[in-house]
Amino acid sequence: MKNSFSKAVFSFKTKFVNRKLEDLHRETAANLQDDNLSDLNLKKRQTLVSHAIKNSAFYKNKYQEIGITKGGVLSEDDFLKLKPLTRTELRENFDSIRTDDVSKSIHRKASTSGSTGFPVSVLHDCRHPETPIRWRILDWWGVEPWENQAFIYRYKRPFFKRLRNSLLWWPTQRIFLAAADLNTKKLDKFIHDFNKIKPTLLQGYVDVVFEFALYLLDNDIKIHPPKMVWVTSAPLFEEQRELMEKAFGAPVCDQYGNTEILLIAAECPQQNGLHIMQDTVHIEFVDKDNRPVPPNTTGKILLTDLTNFAFPLIRYEIGDEGKYLEYSCKCGRPLRLMENVRGRQTVNIKTPSGLLIRGAHLMAMFDGHMKVFKEIQLRQEADFSVCIDYVPRMSNQEAKDAAEKMAELLKKRSRFEIKVGYRQIERIERTTTKTPLIVSHLE
Repeated sequence: MKNSFSKAVFSFKTKFVNRKLEDLHRETAANLQDDNLSDLNLKKRQTLVSHAIKNSAFYKNKYQEIGITKGGVLSEDDFLKLKPLTRTELRENFDSIRTDDVSKSIHRKASTSGSTGFPVSVLHDCRHPETPIRWRILDWWGVEPWENQAFIYRYKRPFFKRLRNSLLWWPTQRIFLAAADLNTKKLDKFIHDFNKIKPTLLQGYVDVVFEFALYLLDNDIKIHPPKMVWVTSAPLFEEQRELMEKAFGAPVCDQYGNTEILLIAAECPQQNGLHIMQDTVHIEFVDKDNRPVPPNTTGKILLTDLTNFAFPLIRYEIGDEGKYLEYSCKCGRPLRLMENVRGRQTVNIKTPSGLLIRGAHLMAMFDGHMKVFKEIQLRQEADFSVCIDYVPRMSNQEAKDAAEKMAELLKKRSRFEIKVGYRQIERIERTTTKTPLIVSHLE
């Protein structure tokens, strides 16, 4: 009865109070019925580039050399000639990237945490919120947007933001756990509230959701199983997924997104890779010369936000690596698949000779050793040495043995060019909202 009331209130709000959101939801649903998403994607890129050249001083100047400053219609080959937008350019040209038709009422500012270098800021176009794509992903997993939901994030949200959120979603109940400075009292209260409202969705950063899962397992605590657990913001080890699914009694959905472009790709229940939201974002996998690489070949990621006309991001070099998958998903959805993102291209373990050991390689090497840790982080110092910091979950000896094996694997992978040590600590130190796998102090 209560669920029916929530549904009725939600339907009223979307159809009458916020009709634009309902229209966007219908539009995104219709996009998946399009016979050729690739054509739709190209048309949106053409419109975006033309708009950027006309209204953004940065892009008008950036594309001047290749002769399209008059906003002509681009072919696919023309698009590949556009120079990628680097993070340095984004950081140094904020004011000139924004379009001259921007008013404060149609955008909001967002900034990265700076966990992998200097933070950058963007403007999100409020005329095209990510909510309809979020509803799309929830629908894949059988979760309705008016059902109760639970979230675990790093820091507690400001009071007025929490109040606004409660009023916006009433009578749907939403509970939040701030993972910073966790203690037993906070965890037990969240568990009590969780079992009281029985949310169908649990969402949060990979590391903090994993930490909550370990608390449940280590204390033999049961919670009402949600329909899905949605994790994001960091690479997901398969061992982490296995333990989380055991703790929550629910499947774990890996989603790829970032501060700059929130929802890029996500898993469906088949869990055969991430479906790319081709109607709202264009993603490329390219080599060092920015040329496309074939499917099943890892390349650096370039992103184009097809919905942001206030602050265009065109061929944005985010610093991640990934690849297209050449097969189609058994679910039948027309969205192309990409592999789960395994690491940042911009943060690697480096040797004096110039050898790079990427985060994706580390994840593959360490597979089979992660169950004994609560947290882990690799810190490379200015002399190239690496220390594996870890917080044990099982016995101290088991964690030490696993860390020793991982150190030996890393030594071999580095051709014994660097010293690798390990140490047990009480907690990984965090200075941002994320916990990167690799922290580098190399200049």
